[in-house]
Amino acid sequence: MATLTKKEILEGKNATQTLFIESYDADVIIRPLTDGELTGVFEVIGSIPLNTDGTPNLSEADITKNLRALQLATSLGMVEPALTPDEVAGMKFGVPEYIGTKILELSGMASTRQVKKKEEP
Repeated sequence: MATLTKKEILEGKNATQTLFIESYDADVIIRPLTDGELTGVFEVIGSIPLNTDGTPNLSEADITKNLRALQLATSLGMVEPALTPDEVAGMKFGVPEYIGTKILELSGMASTRQVKKKEEP
């Protein structure tokens, strides 16, 4: 078994993925969030219960806080185009939440089965 290197750990956030956004008929590039970034996202949400597997149960979060947290996740994890949280808040309704959810999935916070699926706007 190989030993995990510092370089491999720090490169984890550089693993990008292309995500098609139907509302804009265009692609964005996203990446997973770091542990520190995820901590910031969950500070916005506040205290939330955990699922039996230890992942956060996002369905129990306050909707306003949840929307803000997903906007922050989008701002942090969207590589191209790079947007500030205020710019993300100016996107079409539902798009930041869709992108933020995909970023959280990519970050290992929930599997596709665990996140309540909703159609992309």
